[in-house]
Amino acid sequence: MLIVQYRQNYVPGTNVTVDKQLLTFHGRCKFRMYIPNKPAKYGVKLEMMCDSGTRYMVDCIPYFGKGTNTGGMALGEYFVKELTRSTHGTNRNVTMDNWFTSIPLAKQLLQQPYKLTIVGTLRSNKREIPEEMKNKKRSKRNNQTTEVNTSRKVNTSMFVYDGPLTHLSFKPKPSKMVYMLSSCDEEASVNPDNKKPRMIEFHNSTKGGVDTFDQMCSVMSCSRKTNRWPMCVFYGMMIIACINSYILYCHNVSVQGEKILPRRDFMKKLHSQLVEPWLKIRQEIRTMPTHTKNKITEILFPNNDKNQGQSQPSATNDLQPAEAPTSNKRKACGLCSNKKRRMTKSVCAKCNTAICGEHKVDFCIKCSLKN
Repeated sequence: MLIVQYRQNYVPGTNVTVDKQLLTFHGRCKFRMYIPNKPAKYGVKLEMMCDSGTRYMVDCIPYFGKGTNTGGMALGEYFVKELTRSTHGTNRNVTMDNWFTSIPLAKQLLQQPYKLTIVGTLRSNKREIPEEMKNKKRSKRNNQTTEVNTSRKVNTSMFVYDGPLTHLSFKPKPSKMVYMLSSCDEEASVNPDNKKPRMIEFHNSTKGGVDTFDQMCSVMSCSRKTNRWPMCVFYGMMIIACINSYILYCHNVSVQGEKILPRRDFMKKLHSQLVEPWLKIRQEIRTMPTHTKNKITEILFPNNDKNQGQSQPSATNDLQPAEAPTSNKRKACGLCSNKKRRMTKSVCAKCNTAICGEHKVDFCIKCSLKN
């Protein structure tokens, strides 16, 4: 239900990002993952697609490991096709990392009914990479076999074309080689200033959609420590919903030309609006402790004036005591303990709490004006 709402209330931009998010969890779970390059390292893995520009989360699928039913497809290919289902046939570009990218997937996405282009990094152990692009030789040191690149110079690029696909091999350091695959870059141009291919610059500018979204989740979170993985996923759903709502709020307010609230103020206002109907229901419970009712009243009416709702007596009755307003129904006194349970029709003029004769306070009009 939540994913359907995300899709219906937002139209993604030209570029989307497919990547993973890790919800921190250290309890028992069959599909708990270990990812060493993540801050949490252990948790529930979510495969998601975000807008590269606004970081809006469009789609998300939990990763169940070997229990994932892919229908015979590779895991990376399955998740990319499922996550981009809402954008099929729109000619958008998908940026991904080397866990998802493969040459068969790039060729399939160019056809019907997908009509999508991809830009992503490739792992060096892919069989489709020509040996000429690797340009490495083996050497033995300390009884260990290593691959060392000696012939190619630093900041050099090699391009290979296979129909609409462009394969790149870039050497940024003497001991490092970067392999990339693109189905939308046919020019194979290089930036003359830093000698870096345009394909890598485009990939770096669009790959941070999910990573930035994950950072926003960690900066302001509502999650709590738990040993139950359903609660961990529920907290993650709440955080995702709050961030997506703030992104929509910023867009709508900026279109109207109004001032945008900071995220912290927006979250406080959102929290108040969500809990208000439930606080009103709890306030009507007779067995609710008095101090809890008082706290609820302070939250619901933070700026309530002391004289709000209090009837003003006439000037001729300056020395007469001001009577508390009465109610048609008899209610239990809100200040007495539950053991006494005194019924009364008198209520407080300020907070509308039922009060018995013991807790009434009589005062004249002059004192009421002073207060």
